[in-house]
Amino acid sequence: MNPYFEITDDAIIHDILDNAEYGTLALTDGDTPYAVSVNFVRIGDELYFHGALKNKKMKMIEQNPRVSFSVVENYAIIDSDFSSDEGLACPATQFFKSVSIEGVATRIEDRDEKAAALEALMHKLQPKGGYAPLTDTAYDKALRATAVVKIEVAHRTCKFKFGQHLSQERFDRIIAHLHKRSTPLDHETITIMQNQRRQS
Repeated sequence: MNPYFEITDDAIIHDILDNAEYGTLALTDGDTPYAVSVNFVRIGDELYFHGALKNKKMKMIEQNPRVSFSVVENYAIIDSDFSSDEGLACPATQFFKSVSIEGVATRIEDRDEKAAALEALMHKLQPKGGYAPLTDTAYDKALRATAVVKIEVAHRTCKFKFGQHLSQERFDRIIAHLHKRSTPLDHETITIMQNQRRQS
């Protein structure tokens, strides 16, 4: 990975994971790849998601528990003419934050661990509360009927692409165009670009 783009700060990586509503889970069964979006929650350095006891992804995890998982937070589209007068499509890009994970997926059988993972997921997606805690015995049947999977992280990378590698002239030109287009996401992108530039 280009060292300009790599992020290693755990707090930043955790923030991306904690704010992402879903990620893309990649599985393989023999020569057949399969990718599916799932809601998830981070607890410590591990990720948890849930699903039906018997479906395609659970069957594939049983066959091969090695998985990849990715989260992308998209920022401004950078039109090709924002950074070049050459009239070519090549300079067009998008700025983003991403986390990519490789790990091993394990189905959780312990009732308390399943409940804790689902409680954390509820807190992430419905922070206002308004539901009985998952420790309540009213959930026993639902917990038995729900698969909860833990991804133990073996390798993790994080990438921020915000023009850190560009010349100052091209960098300033992109910022000028973002100011001119002036969407809320453009302004947010400018702030991150400037912060990353100072740190690179």
